[in-house]
Amino acid sequence: MSENNTNNGLDEDFDDDDELAKIREQRMKQLKEESKLKQSFLSTHGELKEIDEQDFLKEVTGTDNVVVHFYHSDFQRCKILDKSLEILAKTHLGTKFLKINAEKAQFFTGKLGIRILPTLVFFSNGIAVDRCVGFEEFGGIDSFKIEQLAMRISKAGVLDFKHTTGLKIISKQDVKNNKFKEED
Repeated sequence: MSENNTNNGLDEDFDDDDELAKIREQRMKQLKEESKLKQSFLSTHGELKEIDEQDFLKEVTGTDNVVVHFYHSDFQRCKILDKSLEILAKTHLGTKFLKINAEKAQFFTGKLGIRILPTLVFFSNGIAVDRCVGFEEFGGIDSFKIEQLAMRISKAGVLDFKHTTGLKIISKQDVKNNKFKEED
């Protein structure tokens, strides 16, 4: 019986600990901020969004990390790439995934020197930092692995690993180890 009283006294000591309360309060604040940010991302990210030429600048400059797929509606490889980008968009909420019909966006197609489709242009803070043209970087085959695409986007520095959903295509450690460089 005296052991129970002693344990109750210890529990009370932990409940009254100011440091523990401060840590708990900071963590709750951090979780609330992360939740608010995730909700914000869900309203503007999490999908492969089709845009037109007049929205291009607003969309590209409105977010830190952006992947833009310049496509043609009749090209099979553009459709294949869309499927993989849709999956990545759902898993990496900190990166905005966009697609634009190259035929209907002649100004930006010309400005960015897009000559081969599909072409991915990677933007960081509104500046084009890299591009991926065609399927050559994926072995020139239609059945490339989505991990290869994720690694390529990560190489450009625009794949956000901080704000992801539970489903992981690749991890930050995979990028560090260059795990999916070229597999057989």
